[in-house]
Amino acid sequence: MKNKSYSELLALVQALSGVDAFTVLEQSKVLAMANRRLYEAYDFSPTWPRYIVGAQVRPATNNLISREYDHVAGVRTSSSASRNGTTVTIVCTASISFVAGMTVVVSGLTGTVSPNGTQTVVSIETTNLSNDTFTYSLASGTGVETYSGTATVSPAAIDDISDYNRIWNANPFGSNPSYEYDFFVDSNGATVINNATGNLGFWVGYKKEWPGPYTTASVDIPLEFFHYAAHATYADFLRMDGQVDKAIAEEQIAMSYLMLELSKAQNQRNNNFLFRRISTYVSTQSR
Repeated sequence: MKNKSYSELLALVQALSGVDAFTVLEQSKVLAMANRRLYEAYDFSPTWPRYIVGAQVRPATNNLISREYDHVAGVRTSSSASRNGTTVTIVCTASISFVAGMTVVVSGLTGTVSPNGTQTVVSIETTNLSNDTFTYSLASGTGVETYSGTATVSPAAIDDISDYNRIWNANPFGSNPSYEYDFFVDSNGATVINNATGNLGFWVGYKKEWPGPYTTASVDIPLEFFHYAAHATYADFLRMDGQVDKAIAEEQIAMSYLMLELSKAQNQRNNNFLFRRISTYVSTQSR
């Protein structure tokens, strides 16, 4: 998705204000007001495509899916690695903190068929009551072999969670059936209710954390928020200057930009996905 820089946002606010440049003090105030408006736009709707993750597998500890996943702390080394056909099995020196469906980067191994590279974990196996073994599949390979070298297994980084939307036991977009869980959310994250099968990970639909506050050097301001933030920041600047009537008019212009972008997101049916769909013999409803 397209982005704009803060310098472009500042230039537009200055143009709306009819000045060539703000003073240093004014620039600091504009930055603060712009961040407030950019967060307001982010928080205005749960349906912004930029921040919505439809379903992503994440690990859980005691049924708790944390808002953050420390992929650096999840790095593991191998005690052994082998291949049988296209299936690679790696036994780690410590319990792993990733689950089936997650992506890891494997390096440091040598063999006839290279197992290194970005891999998708297929399964987690328990050895000696410790979750230290996982498998993944290669595109090709015949026979069996034991790899030399020590593997470094680095889980891929995943986004922090702001809002939990839905939780499943399997990929809801896959060909196999999936079961949706109830859950409750507190400051630690989302706790899954009735995990009867003892899953160590879940597929989660969520909204990403806001990436701000932005700085004067930022180049990742969402294009869909750009014009709203510029006009709303200018409205705040007018209000700060005592020009309340002009500020109200500018606020309306800003809101028209935001509502236009919001209609695009809602027309993509994101609203229907975020909430449960309840079917009866006469109707289907999202709640």
